Amino acid sequence: MKNKNKLTRLTLSVALSTVLGTAMLSGCTQNNAQQAIQPAIEQSALVQAPAFVDVESLFSSRDKSAVTLSPDGKWIAFLKMHNGAQNLFVVAADTPDAAPVAVTTLTDSVDSFIWSAYENDIIFSKDHQGNENRQLYKLALNDQNPAISAMTRLTHNDKVDYKLLEQSKHDVNILAVAANHRDAARRDFFHLAMDTGHLELTQVNTLNLSDAQLSSTGMVVVGAGMNDDNSRSLYQFDGQSWQTVLTTESGELLDIISFNEDTNTAYIAASIEGRDKLELLRVNLTDKSIVTEHADPLGESDLHHVVFDEQGQILIASYYGGRLRNYTLTEKASKVLAQIESYFTEDIELKVEQVNKEGQWILTVSYADKPDEKYAYSPAQNTLTGLLNEAPEFDPELLGDRKSITYTASDGVEIQAYLTLPKHVQKNLPTIVLPHGGPWARDQWGYSSDYFVPVAHYFANRGYAVLQPNFRGSLGFGKRFVQLGEKNWGTGTMQQDLTDGVNYLVGQGITDKQRVGIMGASYGGYAALAGATFTPDVYKAVISYVGPSSLITLMESFPAHFRPYLGTWYVSVGDPEVAKDRADMESRSPINFVDQIKAPLMLVQGANDPRVTQNESDNIARALAAKNHPVEYILAKDEGHGFLKQNNKLASIVAMEQFFAKHLGGGNSNKVDPAISAHLDTLRVDTTKL
Repeated sequence: MKNKNKLTRLTLSVALSTVLGTAMLSGCTQNNAQQAIQPAIEQSALVQAPAFVDVESLFSSRDKSAVTLSPDGKWIAFLKMHNGAQNLFVVAADTPDAAPVAVTTLTDSVDSFIWSAYENDIIFSKDHQGNENRQLYKLALNDQNPAISAMTRLTHNDKVDYKLLEQSKHDVNILAVAANHRDAARRDFFHLAMDTGHLELTQVNTLNLSDAQLSSTGMVVVGAGMNDDNSRSLYQFDGQSWQTVLTTESGELLDIISFNEDTNTAYIAASIEGRDKLELLRVNLTDKSIVTEHADPLGESDLHHVVFDEQGQILIASYYGGRLRNYTLTEKASKVLAQIESYFTEDIELKVEQVNKEGQWILTVSYADKPDEKYAYSPAQNTLTGLLNEAPEFDPELLGDRKSITYTASDGVEIQAYLTLPKHVQKNLPTIVLPHGGPWARDQWGYSSDYFVPVAHYFANRGYAVLQPNFRGSLGFGKRFVQLGEKNWGTGTMQQDLTDGVNYLVGQGITDKQRVGIMGASYGGYAALAGATFTPDVYKAVISYVGPSSLITLMESFPAHFRPYLGTWYVSVGDPEVAKDRADMESRSPINFVDQIKAPLMLVQGANDPRVTQNESDNIARALAAKNHPVEYILAKDEGHGFLKQNNKLASIVAMEQFFAKHLGGGNSNKVDPAISAHLDTLRVDTTKL
């Protein structure tokens, strides 16, 4: 239950997350570990870092994301915290050191944006307080005074989720949109006229396509959809009807990467016809022939990223095991990539986002201990230009040591994971297991790769070891690894992978087995609750962040437009309408086993979460309160599936820090902004009144 990649909404599954589209120096304070548990803790194991990093600096309102050049190269747009939410800013490209201008002042975060092909308009989407019913807006940039740019709302039904697919190449006034506008349970395709706001149905999505490629006129002509048996089909529209190009076996993955209208070919990433890992395949849509263009030379990982030039030639194929690996497919690309790499001496991951029509290579450079940086490289001039990169507000030396590791699960399966350790003490540590959401997602190495990487560093700075395992069921390691997670939630091998990670760290002398906690969001929150109920002797403190306590009510509360894409859920978790599955799901639902919980518990929940509803946290909080079991409950009434607003985000992290310090004995800063503490008090729920 992701994170695609950044706090975006914490996702329940790849199928759902991709449905049609889908810094101040820290202050110096001494360690303030809780004295109440000191008899069980050796003083030498406590955090000895010279300073605590401030939560405000790790999640700074100065941080930028989605940095993007305008098509004419005159402007740079990006997202940054403003007015308590992520808002749009612009700065002139020829004066990047000038003060950026806020062009929106919204109280709900902008989800995503694109530059329009028409002059310097920006098209963006946002929902309302996390309800995931995204609406589309147009911002007409005023080149002379961006602060007075005109914003127009393009969609107006607050009960509908509108997803921008693409701007028509034939008519820049037309946006191709997918929306459950006519039927709450189905996302049809529409053309939205920006000048009038008129929404015209173009195609009824009876095939439940979750991936769509458009023609130059903005019609969906190639698509992929999930079938009830967890297989996937690739289709082409012939002008009259949809024709099946291929259908996978159950559990095989297929994603469309690109479509060439002139040659009638598509590039896909797929694990079909006996393949275990996602490979780069070229499909001739005319004769349905398939050619392998590239596969991981190490046989380790799924295809992760592909770079094409403007003519559609493949330049780079990338793979991600423990770290990102790039493979060039042309001699020219090899020379350019080598030249780019020569500019960097630090340990980095280099991702080529695109090669634009001017021939510039747009790059993202990732580090373990500071935010991503963006660059534009011009091969002709051999110039590398930073795009609004700034030093972080925090000192990276205060963060942890982060590395990729592997350990062997108790049944012999190799598990890749990320371990973040304090720099100053790396033995006999309190430890936090931090399973990712999804579960059809994965963790990565880079600081900006996920919301919880800075959180891992925050706790490493407080003296904890933080383990983020890519347990079985995670994406990126082939279809068999995903299938190993089927019907293994809660009491099976997915949870055992976490326990085995703890045992590995104990065996390495890193972890004090008496001071282990678990924290996660979405599926990770479920795993935290499962850890509390099904392995109660492993964990001494548990935090569930938007985590489901019942697999039954989780499945039954999904929004209507999720339902056509639940094939993976039925195979991996179960169908609550099937008696045998329902009984199995009940046996894996933590709400039914609260009597087994020994550790104190914290719940973090957004009231507007459409995926993991407030009832999931209310129910288990109520059950624990009735038993007088220690439970803390943080509820934000203006959030959904993960906190996006700055005050909620900071307050929840401070609450987590205080909770783990109390129960595991790590560091706890005594210099918390009073405004954060005051806001945290407003989020606390009196569980005796539920």
